[in-house]
Amino acid sequence: MAKKAHFYLPDFYVNCRLILFFYEMMTRNPEYFFEEAEITSVYGCFPGSIWNGGRDILGSATKEEIEYVLNEFNSRGIAVRYTYTNPMLEEKHLYDTFCNLTLELSGGGMNEVLVNSPLMENYVRKNYPDMKIISSTTKCLNTQADIEEELEKDYRLVVLDSAWNNTDKLFAMPHHEKIELLANHYCQDNCPKRKAHYEEIGRSQLEFRDPVFDSCPHVKRNFYEMMQNRSFITTELLYGKYMDSGFCHFKLDGRGFHYSKVMESFIYFLVLPEYRDYIRMAVLKEIDRLRL
Repeated sequence: MAKKAHFYLPDFYVNCRLILFFYEMMTRNPEYFFEEAEITSVYGCFPGSIWNGGRDILGSATKEEIEYVLNEFNSRGIAVRYTYTNPMLEEKHLYDTFCNLTLELSGGGMNEVLVNSPLMENYVRKNYPDMKIISSTTKCLNTQADIEEELEKDYRLVVLDSAWNNTDKLFAMPHHEKIELLANHYCQDNCPKRKAHYEEIGRSQLEFRDPVFDSCPHVKRNFYEMMQNRSFITTELLYGKYMDSGFCHFKLDGRGFHYSKVMESFIYFLVLPEYRDYIRMAVLKEIDRLRL
């Protein structure tokens, strides 16, 4: 059996049916897909989660919707990963009824939580010990010493800033098996406003409003423009040099983006080149059928 490339896809709430369609195609017609590719986990949050970070997600979700999403993915062996990475949390926010409900419904040892702050991390470890804890890229760890220290901690995985992609320093790091790489970041490489944007998004989640900051002029408008980033990991590198070097965990960006961007990234990273047009047409028909 080929070594697996574990992919972590956005967004388990908005893209639920799209991801499930890809999963079913991979199960039914594996010959169209890279043999190593596996949908291991889906990440995001349910609308209404004040613990959420990284992207502003407003709205609301019902208990029935939470249970539906969890069952659809977990019954297929796919973990649900919560982006509880709001860097602006205070202790009073830990008692939020809705966010606690999502974790209460997610027990069983399969599901995961991305964390940014020690406050959230300690709370989850104490109250939901069967949730797997993952260190988030939103920590903005910028030095090799900080990353190597993070890799020694009790995390299932550590998600790196995409600026480390395609560098000699990345391949010189220890614990490749514990590193998760963001393969297709839509933001510019080494964005100077990244940390400030995460903080404003965190405040907006707590205040139930849209974030207020200057739009970044360097955000890529589509998947193929984004491929020009220095940090973009091509499939040739991913299924070659990266996996040969022990890297096997790959996160795909796209939470909060239009279906067209998400669809193209799924097709590029999961589907063999000679079948991409065929799969694209199948996905577009499904999107039309579901009126997504």
